[in-house]
Amino acid sequence: MDMKECKPLFSIIDRMIDTSEPLRAEYFRGYHRGLDARVLGVSDERIEEHSLLIDYSIGGSGDPYIDSYARGYHDGFEGLAPEAPSISSGSPKPLLIASIV
Repeated sequence: MDMKECKPLFSIIDRMIDTSEPLRAEYFRGYHRGLDARVLGVSDERIEEHSLLIDYSIGGSGDPYIDSYARGYHDGFEGLAPEAPSISSGSPKPLLIASIV
């Protein structure tokens, strides 16, 4: 996938950021950044930040917003489907936009 192929997905993610509650918006911001890193690669200057975000993707930063951003970054970087909030449980479910990824 290259940047041209990602443009429609980035537009969808931007709309999700604009319409989501704050914690969910952080997930999508991270997802966008992770997908960008997947396509463009991780520069030498960003290796430490990349490693930290991957570490925080399982939680543990102490801040739910950082953890949500990091989880989104991980999912985008790995090319995983973005998770959708579950109405009935706390478990994430893939979003339908995942078919673009």
